[in-house]
Amino acid sequence: MENNRPLRQSSNKKRDIRNTYMKNQDSENTNQKNDDEILENLEEKIGAAMKEDEMENEIHIELEEELNQDDSSDGDFKGLEESITNLSKENDQLKDQLARRTAEMENMRKRTEKERMDLVQFANEKLLNNLLEIPDNIKQALTSAKASKDLDAIIQGVDLINSKAVKLFEEAGVKIMEVKPGDEFDVDLHEALMHTPNPDFEEGQIIQVVQDGYYYKERILRHAKVITSSGNE
Repeated sequence: MENNRPLRQSSNKKRDIRNTYMKNQDSENTNQKNDDEILENLEEKIGAAMKEDEMENEIHIELEEELNQDDSSDGDFKGLEESITNLSKENDQLKDQLARRTAEMENMRKRTEKERMDLVQFANEKLLNNLLEIPDNIKQALTSAKASKDLDAIIQGVDLINSKAVKLFEEAGVKIMEVKPGDEFDVDLHEALMHTPNPDFEEGQIIQVVQDGYYYKERILRHAKVITSSGNE
């Protein structure tokens, strides 16, 4: 390089010394400039290397986050699969329980219906068996009436049959409706067969009971058939 050439000697010593100093100064400046350039280049390389490291770290962190997210997603998916499996098992168990309960309820309904029918049939059988006493007593009364001409004895026999019949019906829940002449006509209890004038009874009063009415427990089994008065016309 031009700066490294030796200076030519001149007759002027002072100028030679000055030139030598200036050359050395230029050399130092050049070296300083080179050092600064080297330092600057080194700093740039270090900065670039640091940026690359930072980028690598960021990429590494992003990859770890993605992997963690994947692991979390896999865990959630597995948990969801387990939940679905458990729900499916519970659903099958509930269906099985419902089917069993439905079958049990149907069997209970059939059993209850059969018991109810048996109870009705048994009750009717018992009632009919008790009512058989009525024709038996009537038959005995007819036999006695044919063998005897005592009218009072026949009347007593028929009255006895009537008392036994009334008692049997009462035991079955059937009671006679108490209706007598002079009672007020009640459409809910009575059925008027005739409406006729009668000076002894006011209008709307019962004159005669043609056929007795009956209650079955608290309900009307049969309305009493009566004749009512229209008053003194």
